[in-house]
Amino acid sequence: MTRTPDALLLTPEADIVPVNLPADSDSRLTVMRSVIRCERVDVVGFTTQLDMWIDDEARYNHPVNVLATVLAIRFGFTHQDYHGPVLLTGGADAEGETVPLSKDKILALLASLADAL
Repeated sequence: MTRTPDALLLTPEADIVPVNLPADSDSRLTVMRSVIRCERVDVVGFTTQLDMWIDDEARYNHPVNVLATVLAIRFGFTHQDYHGPVLLTGGADAEGETVPLSKDKILALLASLADAL
């Protein structure tokens, strides 16, 4: 049985890659930094159920990520372009831990991103 991905990686080349994150928060952060290709991450909270994780220094190290920028604009974040690979997750729980995207949220995001292509 195939596991539903926990997150979606959006690359500057417009690839959409499903990602499974470890349950352990320390390992999860390590994997997040690895797939985003950075040392320091920052998070843009689109809603209480959708976060976009970015390279804190991406503006200086990576090209514009058109998909991430279009998605951010759809959520009202119109003040800047987003650069480099970004990771979409399902927000945070009561303890502040990152939660996975629900299957319904993944399907909705994929439909929204398909419209942007």
